[in-house]
Amino acid sequence: MKRRVFVTGASGYLGSGIAARLVRAGYEVHGLTRSEEKAGSLAAAGIQPVVGDLEHWEEIGGSLKNADIVVHAAWNANDTAALDQRALAAIRDAVQDGRVRRVLYTSGIWVHGDTAGKVVDEATPLAPLPLVTWRAAHEDVALDLAEFEVDVIVLRPTIVYGESRGILGDLFAEARDQRSVTCPGAGSQFWGLVHRDDLSEAFALALEHAKGGERYNLCDESHLTARQICAAIARATGTELRFWENEGVLKQLGLYGEALLASQKTTSAKARRELGWVPRHTNFEREVDDLFREWQAGREAPVA
Repeated sequence: MKRRVFVTGASGYLGSGIAARLVRAGYEVHGLTRSEEKAGSLAAAGIQPVVGDLEHWEEIGGSLKNADIVVHAAWNANDTAALDQRALAAIRDAVQDGRVRRVLYTSGIWVHGDTAGKVVDEATPLAPLPLVTWRAAHEDVALDLAEFEVDVIVLRPTIVYGESRGILGDLFAEARDQRSVTCPGAGSQFWGLVHRDDLSEAFALALEHAKGGERYNLCDESHLTARQICAAIARATGTELRFWENEGVLKQLGLYGEALLASQKTTSAKARRELGWVPRHTNFEREVDDLFREWQAGREAPVA
């Protein structure tokens, strides 16, 4: 019998890739989405749609409790901490009153804060950026589910790229719409990156092989600066590279802007060693032309 996986955020940027990868791995995947329209897309991808939201998780509790595994990948820019808290409450209920015995919890690399040029790993003490101060505590809440004999694994992606969404997808969109690519600050800060397909592979491997209680940082280890990344996008799209002074970034974007200005270096050596994870996409600069074509394929109006 196939093991049943319940994926939150299954129509989102991260969740859709993870859910599709788990379908290919032979799992029976149930995907949560708030949209009837997106439910059709999930079904076409072999994912059994569950229409609802974590705001009213009691309505989807039956499907959640009947899963063997939960992958929490839902994210909402306007209500992230509260949404995550509701998700953890729903998962806790499913663990206590259902058959869930394995949970993959999506955190993020910003829990490490600005690493000041140092390469950090899972053993490095956390110093979360203000935007995600709640994340470290939520990791602990998720891991505390172990008291109910549940294996919980925490995965911390760096900035995800690929397909047509995400932070770098927005820079491609700027190139199309404004004929420019704007780099936050002077661009000397390092941005950790991981391709969406490689991230999905890491989740599949963690589901199969990770021990409960472990945390994994996920990155391609390219250690590119924001300037290098933005310049590569400008070259691929034939547009102008611009720079946005720190003061303007912080004034307009607030804590999110502070996160974009933060400099981070991390290693995924633990995931490579323990999960056998080998990212196929290892350098955004070298692949930017292919990535631009991939971005265009997901959009109606490419850059001229």
